[in-house]
Amino acid sequence: MTGPNDKPNTAPPTAEQKLDKIIKDFGNANKTASNNPGDDLAKVLDASPDLKKRILDSVDKGYLSKFQALPPNSGTGGSYDPTAKAINVPMNVLKGASTSDLNKGELIFVMGHEIQHSFNAAATRKITQDFLDGTTTLAKSKASPHDYTKLTEDFIQASRKDEASAHIGGFNAIASQARKDNPSATLKDIYNTSPGRMQDFIAVTGARPNFNYAMKPGLTVDADMNMPYSKDNIAAMGKYYFDKSAKQSQLGSNGNLDYTNFYGSWAANVVGNNEKAYQDYYHKTDKKYVIPEVQFDMKRLGLQQDLINQNVKFSDNKAFPYADTSDGKKKVATFDPSAHPNPSPPVSPVTNHAQERDSKRDLIDGTTVSVNSSKAGLAAPAKNSSDLLMGDDTPSSRLLRNVSESLRTGQPKPG
Repeated sequence: MTGPNDKPNTAPPTAEQKLDKIIKDFGNANKTASNNPGDDLAKVLDASPDLKKRILDSVDKGYLSKFQALPPNSGTGGSYDPTAKAINVPMNVLKGASTSDLNKGELIFVMGHEIQHSFNAAATRKITQDFLDGTTTLAKSKASPHDYTKLTEDFIQASRKDEASAHIGGFNAIASQARKDNPSATLKDIYNTSPGRMQDFIAVTGARPNFNYAMKPGLTVDADMNMPYSKDNIAAMGKYYFDKSAKQSQLGSNGNLDYTNFYGSWAANVVGNNEKAYQDYYHKTDKKYVIPEVQFDMKRLGLQQDLINQNVKFSDNKAFPYADTSDGKKKVATFDPSAHPNPSPPVSPVTNHAQERDSKRDLIDGTTVSVNSSKAGLAAPAKNSSDLLMGDDTPSSRLLRNVSESLRTGQPKPG
C-alpha cells in the first residue's frame, strides 16, 4: 500500500526513448524557422536498419549521449568525440539528405563509421594508456638504450585495427540501406548508394554499360551483404584504408601524413616530451647521470624523418636526438620541429573519399607539467604520462573528410 506522498516506481527509459530525446535535443539546439535538423536526422537513421540498431546499442551502453553540429565550413564529414560521447554531424550534408540520395548515403556511411568508433573507444583508450604507461616507464629508467620501437609499433598497429573496423561499420550501414530499399540489392546497388565511399571496398571493372562489381581481394560479405568484423576483413581493410598514401590521406594539421606517420608523429611527440622531462630532472638531481640513447627503428615502423619533423610540437620547441636503428645499423638522427617552420600547404585539395584527419592541432602538442619535489624545490617530471598531453589523451578525434562532389556523383570507371 502506498501513501499519498509516495511516487510510483518508474521504469528506466529504454534505448529508443533515450535516442528520441537525444535527437530532440539536437533538433532544438539547431532548428531554424524553416527546418528542424532533428527530424532530418531521425529519417536518416531509419533509412539503415544496421545503423539504427548500432546507434541504439551505443546509446544503451552509454557510448553515445548526444549529436552535435560540426562547425560551418569544417570540410569534414563527421566525427566521434569519445570525451563528450557525441557524434558531430555535418549540417550541410544533413540538410541535403532529404532531397539528395547521395547526401543521404554520405551521411549514413559517416554515421556508420563513427558509431563503430564509439564501440572501439574503450579499447582505444587502453591502447593509448598502455603506450603512455610504457613510454613513461622507459623514460624513467637510467639504463641505456631506450628503444621505443615495439611500443610505437604496437600503438600504430592497434590504431590500424580501430580505423579498419570503423570503416567496415560504414560499409555495413550503406549495405543495410541498400537492402532496405531493395531486399535483392547487389554489389552494384550498394556501390551506387554511396559511390565515393564504396570505392574503398568494391572494385569496378569493365566498360559502360556493362560494369562488373566485386569485393576487393581479401574482403568478404555474408548472404545479407553484411561484412563481418573478422580478422581477415579487418586486415584487408587496413590495407585499403589505413595504408593509403599521404597524398591520398592528407592527415595532420599540415595535411601531409599517411595514417602511419600521423600516429607515429603523435607517438614521437609523447616520447620526446617524456624523455626531455626526465633527462632534465635527472641532470639536476644526479651528477653521475648519463643521458640514455633513444632508439627508433624507423624503417620497421614505416616512419619518415622529414614528415615527423613537420608534425612534432615538443613543449620546448627544441630538437630531440635519437638513433635510427633501421637495418641493424645505428644512424644519429634528430626530431626537429624547427626544421620546417613554414611547411607548404597541400598542392591540391583532397579529392579522395573517406579520409580521416586530425581535427585538433593540440592533440599532438605534448607539454610537461611541474609537480612539487621534495629536493630543494626542483620540479620533478610529470608523475602520470597523460599529464604530458594537452586536451584529449588520444591522437585523433576520428574525423572523416568530405567526399568531393565530383567523386560522389561520378560514374564508375574501369579499374
